Amino acid sequence: MLLAVLCLVVMLSFLVITTAGMSKQHADMQIARMGMTRARQLAEEGIAVAVHPVLRAGDPLLRRNVSDIESYEAQLTTEERRLNLNALLTPDRLPLLERIFQSWGMTLSDSQDISASLMDWIDPDDLKRRPGSAERMDYEFAGKTGLPLNRPFSSLDEAEMVARMNEVRALKPDWRNWFTLRGSGQLDINTAPAEIIAAATGASLENAMMLVQTRNGLDGIAFTQDDAPFKSIEAAVSMLGMTGPGSAGALPLLTLQGPTRHIECIGRFGDSRCGIGLVLTQVGGRPRIAEWSEFAVKGPGQP
Repeated sequence: MLLAVLCLVVMLSFLVITTAGMSKQHADMQIARMGMTRARQLAEEGIAVAVHPVLRAGDPLLRRNVSDIESYEAQLTTEERRLNLNALLTPDRLPLLERIFQSWGMTLSDSQDISASLMDWIDPDDLKRRPGSAERMDYEFAGKTGLPLNRPFSSLDEAEMVARMNEVRALKPDWRNWFTLRGSGQLDINTAPAEIIAAATGASLENAMMLVQTRNGLDGIAFTQDDAPFKSIEAAVSMLGMTGPGSAGALPLLTLQGPTRHIECIGRFGDSRCGIGLVLTQVGGRPRIAEWSEFAVKGPGQP
């Protein structure tokens, strides 16, 4: 009888401990969910402030501490900080795409073949531009019917479907950070990273890094109040070391301020973080949301 009572006590203790553990886990999940919801609200609040056309990068209004555990920080840049992939797929600009691939370590022949395959994807015919590029018969032979789509890319996911793009991904896993499908097709010399500037213009990476350091101002931090953006393309090209007649080819590609605004805002509630990205285009003189996305942000202590 005593043994039965002891077994019952042990079983009840186990059930109580298990239930308490499950309740705590459920409570923790609820707290985390509430924290993420509040972080998202703060990020949306920051976006609502940042879309005002008067605000510029580094404006104090882009950062706000609501309380000790609540805040948001928004960053203004342009979508022209990256290269418009569709805009590069023209006979005049295709050598630029080939140069970018080569800067990642690709051979000349492979860069030409893959660039031509990208062109074959968007052109209306089924004729191969190069023996090493891919058209409809090549995709059908590989068991991929209905490809290529013979229209401009509508997403970078589509670009992943192009023949041999796996080789690009292997060489440059973050290749998507270099390209966009929005924007004017020019490269914003005042917001683009040094690596993209160097590859796109043919300048040395050292000169491109010096250009970025100069435009970031005395504190060396981008998108702050002491930034010193370039006022003329000629001055930027000169700092890149592209003087003389050879620099003329880079001028049409570059712009001092891209017209397509890109806003990112991170909301914080305790250890919870939520990031929102927004691309704004101008339609009839009025801003229009062209793209809205959320991205993960690691909090303190998170792997």
